[in-house]
Amino acid sequence: MVIDVHYHLLVEDWLPEAWWGAISQVYVNALKAMGMEMTEEDVKANILGGFWDPEGDNLVAQMDESGIDKTVILPQDLGLAMGEPKVTIEEQNKAYAEVQKKHPNRIIAFAGVDPRRPGAVELMERAINEWGLKGIKLHPGTGYFPDEGEAYNLLKKASEIGVPVLTHTGIWPGKSKYCDPIHFDNILIDFPNLTIIAAHLGRGWQNVLFEMGAHRPNLVTDFSGWQIVAQQHYHHFCQNLRYAIDAFSPGRVLFGSDGPFYTPAMPSGAFLGKSLIN
Repeated sequence: MVIDVHYHLLVEDWLPEAWWGAISQVYVNALKAMGMEMTEEDVKANILGGFWDPEGDNLVAQMDESGIDKTVILPQDLGLAMGEPKVTIEEQNKAYAEVQKKHPNRIIAFAGVDPRRPGAVELMERAINEWGLKGIKLHPGTGYFPDEGEAYNLLKKASEIGVPVLTHTGIWPGKSKYCDPIHFDNILIDFPNLTIIAAHLGRGWQNVLFEMGAHRPNLVTDFSGWQIVAQQHYHHFCQNLRYAIDAFSPGRVLFGSDGPFYTPAMPSGAFLGKSLIN
């Protein structure tokens, strides 16, 4: 069975306008490096507009094409960092639960909430216990260290409930200093029954992450977001994936696409094929 553990179901009104501006600029820069000129407006109209998928139907069709059996969808609570979107984070979590209900054999939905929000722990508990979501998605890059304050309290509750936590690690367009995987070390020790999935192989801090993986049995990683490296520097991609597998063991290194953001660069099926190394 093939599982994509890292996918973002997207609707324009679910994320801040500033986020779409930042993502558009990332595409503009990447396309320029490949010799193609597009404006932010062109990107929004011709690329991002194709991502909207409120009920997960497009995702399931893509999974069929790519040979992916199940996908974990992950909400992103970026409102405190970039401005609140039109749809509240509570409504987004409910929408993710509805998508999971619509595609129960194909889609697994996690909850997502910024720990600094008033009532964040209570929202997480409702999402898991009442709406049936299966884990938690965190993004420390919005401005918090995961081993401090409200984030620590939320992770403690996740450990008590018994659900996994998938968190961004590595460099990203926002405040990357919060995304160093070393900030999960205390959490992994304090809550040995809590499974933490560190996304993106700790991109930029992968050597730190690999060492942690060798010593923290409750730490897992995914290699989502490495499509450009796999496409342009395949040897480097394979080398890092091999290091991760050797450090973590194969069962704790998971496939993830970070779709649909990377789909224009490499469809999930092609990335899955490139990741099948011995």
